[in-house]
This record gives sequence, structure tokens and C-alpha cells, in this order.
Amino acid sequence: FFFFKQKTAYEMQRGLVGSEMCIRDRYNCGLFAYGQTGSGKSFSMIGKAPNKGIVPRVTEEMFERINRTKSETKQYEVTYSMLEIYNEKVRDILVPEERNPSGGLKVRERPSGECYAEGQKDMAVSSYAEIEKWMDYGNKNKTIGETKMNKESSRSHTVITIKFKQIELIGKKQSVKSPVINLVDLAGSEKASQTGAEGDRLKEGIAINKSLTTLGMCINILSEKASGKAKKEVVPFRNSVLTRLLQNALGGNSKTIMICALSPASSNYEETLNTLRYAERAKKIELRAKVVESPQDQLIRELKEEIERLKGQMGKQGPGTTNESGSAEEAERMKAELLASQLKMSEMQKTWEERLQDANKKKAETAQTVLAIGPSADLSKLHIVNVSEDQLLSGKVAYDFEKGDVLVGKKTGNPVPQIVLGSIAIKPNHAVFQKKGDQIVLLPSSPDCADAIFVNGKKIGENHILQHNDRIIFGTNSAFLFKDPSKVNNGEQQEFDYEYVMQEKYEKSENQAKELAAKKEEEEKKEEEEKKAKFEEMKKALEEKVHQAAEE
Repeated sequence: FFFFKQKTAYEMQRGLVGSEMCIRDRYNCGLFAYGQTGSGKSFSMIGKAPNKGIVPRVTEEMFERINRTKSETKQYEVTYSMLEIYNEKVRDILVPEERNPSGGLKVRERPSGECYAEGQKDMAVSSYAEIEKWMDYGNKNKTIGETKMNKESSRSHTVITIKFKQIELIGKKQSVKSPVINLVDLAGSEKASQTGAEGDRLKEGIAINKSLTTLGMCINILSEKASGKAKKEVVPFRNSVLTRLLQNALGGNSKTIMICALSPASSNYEETLNTLRYAERAKKIELRAKVVESPQDQLIRELKEEIERLKGQMGKQGPGTTNESGSAEEAERMKAELLASQLKMSEMQKTWEERLQDANKKKAETAQTVLAIGPSADLSKLHIVNVSEDQLLSGKVAYDFEKGDVLVGKKTGNPVPQIVLGSIAIKPNHAVFQKKGDQIVLLPSSPDCADAIFVNGKKIGENHILQHNDRIIFGTNSAFLFKDPSKVNNGEQQEFDYEYVMQEKYEKSENQAKELAAKKEEEEKKEEEEKKAKFEEMKKALEEKVHQAAEE
């Protein structure tokens, strides 16, 4: 789909994943984006305007249909959640990092067979604009890293879940239908020999390939079961967190499709062929999706039954004893499941207005971090914003200068800098932004550091006073844009993307190198002429002395 227009890619899957299937026909839906690293999966899934991906288009169309069909007797509720599976650990990326358990969220299973991440936050939303803000916030918290094949490679799987609820009053009876959409942006399959992965990147690649291999095994067995083979073989959903979370979408009550992103490079022939084989096996899977008719009360009832069952099991043990199997760990597990079920039931029994109010409160708490890194980043003051090769990430990181000097360097710097960069050319304490009156001055820490700092494509000297829209590059590719809000509305509309900034550096650095080479050549020529003149002068003086000696 990389070569298709985004709208074309969306239209091709619209009949299976979208508002028609979810709202009109009330089916659970699922969509996977699979392919090797750098092939365009994230672009197809979550690309932003003007090249909107499938997720923005699905959610935008959903709210358009909701606004057309809602009435006094028909109401809708929508929640949005976003999980990251990194190194086989589940993390909720819609909440701050410190609120996630160090070992990741636990994956639990309900009596119905549905798996879920314990503690996952479902954010109540009432418009596409709210989903877009949460999506931006989640994308900013995703784990990315640089490899030889992709400078900003996703190092984790992203699972977006949109839960949709239609509440309709038919006579005096209330009908509730709750279909779910799972949109999955899988991390790219990769070979260490091609990506050049080492250290943490290599460990991440191993975890990615392990989960994708398990997903492939599940797809293979499901396809064989559909063709009448391997009827008794168990599908290994539990071998990976990814497949366990997506068990229902893979082999249960869901209409699911897969997007395969392919690379046109001949060097990626083998990966492209494997991707197509992956898709061919997936096509053979037979899913038996059913119209979602279960009301919310059924889920609450199931939770109550589960709570009573757990209480009964714990009551049989008696105080201070272990459970039937003699395992204290089993007792702790039951307590944890009981608490989780009680919390879930309490959440489910909240009214829609209460949940929307809670979501708005959480959104207000994180309003600053949705716009910029750190609560102190005030975009109405002088500040810098990042310029990324991935347009989705440009402008998502910002730093102001209201609290004093802002240091640039590595995490090993002393003191630790506010702006931490990882390029080889970056020194532990590389540079500092200083506020002097109404101006911001960029100071390199040493002449060596100055050689790896570029402003508007040119290397800086001892210091540089920044002007509005100055392009700053540290090392080889860490780019920022200096912004003066007082000048934004003075007719200056030019935008500087990553390609422009890097091309400017290349051209001006090349010109600067040519100028230095010409200057050096001129100095060497002048020095050679001076040496020649001095030699002639010495020769002439020597000849005069010889002549005088001959006369004597």
C-alpha cells in the first residue's frame, strides 16, 4: 500500500473495517499492518493530514455517521485506548510512564475467553478531534529507535482499540450493542545483518521477531484448521503477549483483514516474498463473526458471577491457610483477579457522563504534555521544536528557556542535559542555550563541539544569536527549529521540514568546504610565493658576497 494514495488504501478495506461494519452492521472488526521494517506500515495506519492514514479516516467517518444517526432514542458512546507491546511487556501509552507497572500490564482472560490488559485506560471521547489528540499523545510515547534501514523505526507493536456502544430505546426496552475495532500497527520484521542492530536494538529486534514468528505460527495453524488439517493441534496464542491479546481478532468473533506493506528494493526480495507467503496463509483463515448483541448488563452480570466464584474459593481456604493446591501464589493470584474484577465492575457501572468527565479531567492533567515535552514548555515564549524525518513526530518535542540555561549533550553529561541526544558526534556536554535579555544565544562547549553544530546549514563559531525560524542541527541529524511567537503572525508562513533542513546543511556545508579549500589554496600559494621571493633574495645576497670575495 506504500505506493497507493492513502485514500485508495482506505477505500479498499472500508467495507470490512469502518463505521459501516461497526455501527450499521454491529460486527467486531480488526485490521493488521504487517511488513518488514521501513516498508510504510505506520504511514498507512496513522499517517496525518494531508496524507491521513486508516486510523484517522476510520474514526473521522465514525463520528460523521454518529452525528447523522443519533437522536433522542438513539445515543452513542465511544472509548479509545492505545497499548504498546515492547520486549513482550504491555504498556499503556495514554498515561505517563511512571503510572505503568515496571513489569508491564498483566494480561488477563475473562470467562468468555476474551483477553485484556489489566489496568488499561479506555478514554471516553465525543469527537474525532479528541481521538486525534489522544493519538498524537500516544504516538509521542511510542518506543522508536534508529537502525540502518530506518532512522525512526518502531521498536514495539501498537494496538489501538476503539470500543463503540449504541444505546437505543425501543418502546420501553433499552437495547445496547457494543462492537469493538482493533487496529494493530505491527513492528517491522527485520534481519540484524541488514539493520546493523546492536545492544538494545538487537534485543528489541529479537523480541519483535519472536512475537511475529508466534503470530505466523498461529496464522499457519488456523489456516490449516480451516482447510480440514491439524484439527487437534492447539493454536499457540499463549506463546506471545501479542497473540494472546489479539486472540479474539485472530480466531474468534471478528471480521479481520491484513495490510501487507512491501519494499520495492531488490535487496529485500526475501523479506517481500516472506510477507506475501504470510498473507497467503492469512487468507485461508475462516472467521465466524457474529452480530454483537450482548448488552452491558451481561458483562456486569458475568463480572458479579466471577467475583462470587472467587470469593467462594477464597472462603473455602479459611484465614491463614493456603488454597486447595497448597500454593500461596495461587491465593495471591485469586486476590488480584478479585480486585481487578471489582474495579472493572465499578468502572462499568459508572454512567457515561461520569466517564466522560473523568476522561476530560485526565485530558486536562496532560494538556501540556500533549502539546510538548515537559510541563514547563511554554509555546507562547521563545522556544525550539524538533524537526523529524517522520512528519508524524515533527513538532512533538519542545523546550523553552524560561527556567534558565538549557543544556544539550548525552545522558552521561555532568550535569545531565535537558536535551539528551544519541549521535556519535555529540559530546557529553555539547552546547548550551542561554537567555540574555530578549535574545537566546547558542554556545558550543568547545571548538570540537562547534564543528558538530550547524545553524541554517553553516557551522557556528564561538556563539550564535538565534533568530526566528533558525534551523539548528546537532551532530549529523538531530534537527530543531527556533521559534519566536511574536513573529509568527507577521506574514511568515514558510514551513521547514526535515528534508529542507538536511539539504540546506549539505549544500551550505559543501559550499563552506569549497570556500575553505579555496582559501587554503590561496594561502598556500601566497606562502609559496613568499618562500620563493625570500629564496631569490637570499640567492642574490649570496651571489653578491661571492662576487666581492672574488674581487678581493
